[in-house]
Amino acid sequence: MSTRLGPPGTSPPRASSREARAVRRQAGFTLIETLIAIVVFAVGVLALVSLMPIGTKKISNSAMLTRGSELAATVAEKLLVTPYFDPDLDAGNHNDPDNPHDGRFFVSWSVEEDQPIAACKRVTVVVRWPVAGSPLSTRLVVVTPRAGG
Repeated sequence: MSTRLGPPGTSPPRASSREARAVRRQAGFTLIETLIAIVVFAVGVLALVSLMPIGTKKISNSAMLTRGSELAATVAEKLLVTPYFDPDLDAGNHNDPDNPHDGRFFVSWSVEEDQPIAACKRVTVVVRWPVAGSPLSTRLVVVTPRAGG
């Protein structure tokens, strides 16, 4: 079954050569369009690839911060159950004898007497670890009363 555009017995009208060229031009992509699409795609892929090292560094830094916070909390808990007159709670600065923890974390604490009120000691635990560019640290402050421990 064929469809005709004219009256029966006549041949279908022929497209002019100009119309035929216009139809052929719209048949697909040109080389320039394809190259532009490839360049746009490549720029997008390169932008995503350049973000990978930044993401990896952020994940590593957050893991270090988590470990530093964990060490500070552990030392603070140990100091909270330490007797009030123990040498580890004497006023001044103290270094953890187990330094460095995990080969890179350095724990220290300072003790202030009668802070924030009389018969209490404020203990500030600081954990430092070296990172390329700058040392990072985390700090935790606890107060132990004379009646405790």
